[in-house]
Amino acid sequence: MFRILSCVASLSILLFTGCYAPLKSPGIPASTLPDSFRMPTKRFSNDLNFAMLTQPVPVSYRLGPKDQIQVEIANLNPRLLRLGQVAPETAPGVTSRNLIQVELDESGRALLPLIGSVSFKGKTISEARLQLIAWYSDGYLDDPKVSVTLISPATTRVLVLGEVANPGVFELPKYENDIAHAIALAGGLILESADEITVHRRQAQGQISPAQYEASEGEVSFSDLVDVASPSIIRIPLRSTIPVELPIADVVLENGNVVVVNKCAEEAFFVVGLLNPNGLVRFSLGTDNRDLGNGFTLPKDRDIDVVTAVAMAGYIDPIDSPTTVTVHRTRPNGSPMLIRVDLIQARYNRAENIMVQGGDIIYLNPDPAWWCRRTFDRIVPSVFTAPYFEAMQRWINPGRFN
Repeated sequence: MFRILSCVASLSILLFTGCYAPLKSPGIPASTLPDSFRMPTKRFSNDLNFAMLTQPVPVSYRLGPKDQIQVEIANLNPRLLRLGQVAPETAPGVTSRNLIQVELDESGRALLPLIGSVSFKGKTISEARLQLIAWYSDGYLDDPKVSVTLISPATTRVLVLGEVANPGVFELPKYENDIAHAIALAGGLILESADEITVHRRQAQGQISPAQYEASEGEVSFSDLVDVASPSIIRIPLRSTIPVELPIADVVLENGNVVVVNKCAEEAFFVVGLLNPNGLVRFSLGTDNRDLGNGFTLPKDRDIDVVTAVAMAGYIDPIDSPTTVTVHRTRPNGSPMLIRVDLIQARYNRAENIMVQGGDIIYLNPDPAWWCRRTFDRIVPSVFTAPYFEAMQRWINPGRFN
């Protein structure tokens, strides 16, 4: 009789005390939060049109600085000889076939025989040919036969770093000196790791000319002759919930620009409760090996919701599995936020679920449904089976109870 009373007293203590925990979460119900809490952010955005990373190409190539062209003038050499100028074999840039190869200077001009310095900036190949015919017909050659050929376009030298297949330095031809072509030459994005593209530029500020330096009679330091550059960084998100619009000026690259494809940061969430050790990942802070406990890595290429996170944590036992969880989240301003998610409702109601963010801590809620299930599935059956097990022990080992 005493043993029976002891069992009843122990059962009462377990039922009415036990490990105390609140049976109702103080968190904000997930269904009352705006849709932004359920919006995927880790997928590559459908709003970013990668064609926006290229610059528009004109129908006809327009000549400009650093373009290399070849000009052929059929009856140029005889005219030069009649004028007593240099022989064909010794004329710089002029061959016996009346060919002239020249690179346009920074202003798009070139120095040609007879007519001197002429500008080709902004002209197409056809327009340049017609312009040369007009110039040479103006008292220099009779019925000039002229052809113009583009030997090599101007190039832009850029550096590509980060989450690309083959980072390095690349020469981009004219009209291809944009972000998309730079990344393509670098082997393309590593999609599962890339998170953001940044373009680093140097913007030159005011510069003192050598003439101004001499006129200042030493009042201006020589360092003022050097360009003072301020860094400019353009950020292009690869994962975004809003449309991304880029002006052409941000897409076109210049010499010395650096394109960096930033890596998606390693993020983790944490679960407080009984876990399946097979899926557990241990984390540490820096090099001090401080164990952060029940951490799970967030996928880099897709989002997960709270229901999926709980499944990743290994809550597979129907007795120990929660029916509700509380998500502890830190706001951008540092203040905490508690969100209550009903896992049963979340299975078929999207509004009851939210996306997990890096740093979230998911707590198992000992809510009434969980408490009752644990009580009747564990404690109550043990009360009915205790006399049976005691009788079996007495029968197997009678001396134990003497």
